[in-house]
Amino acid sequence: MIIALVMAGGKGLRLKSDIEKPLYPLKDKPLMSYVLDNIKESELIEKTVVAVSPNAPNTKEFLINDLHFSSFDSSFYDSDKNEYYLDTLGKGFVEDLSKILEVFGSRSKDDILIFINADLPLVGADILDEILSYYLSQDKPALSVSVPVEIFDEYGVNYSYEFNGNVPSGINILRSENVVQDEQLLIISRHELIFNVNTIETAILTNKFL
Repeated sequence: MIIALVMAGGKGLRLKSDIEKPLYPLKDKPLMSYVLDNIKESELIEKTVVAVSPNAPNTKEFLINDLHFSSFDSSFYDSDKNEYYLDTLGKGFVEDLSKILEVFGSRSKDDILIFINADLPLVGADILDEILSYYLSQDKPALSVSVPVEIFDEYGVNYSYEFNGNVPSGINILRSENVVQDEQLLIISRHELIFNVNTIETAILTNKFL
């Protein structure tokens, strides 16, 4: 099964807003809703799980009360429902990732998990399916997606880290097993991947493309 894991449990301190980052409004629509809508349009993704944490209680309430997401439990693989939330401790990305892999790995080690940050509203279904199609065409269990720094410079978007001229996009694929996995790097020159809404400045820029 191919499952989208939306990471929505961070504190979002850089955005400097009283509103939790996944709920931050872009054109009167919560940031995370763009991500979830894009995932729904994917031809390859079968189910969606949003990782939440105590850092963002309103985000969890939004998923339950407004979007009618179900709590992840043992019925996940047998249910016709496609949208779930999963509680994590919110201690950090690595810790939450390990928890998620443990949960899924205890049930199946054959699932394909595509991780996408909740602050990537411009990454449409076409890009998600392009990434997944590439992953399925090669034999390594893990995939990371990066973007050339030139794309960031072209659009005037800042980045905090680069390696060999490429910047991590916030999208990764792993098998559902909490072990070190051999990783393939995919470099994509798409501006949609550079708009991580982490600051007010990036939010203003992103609005122009919605």
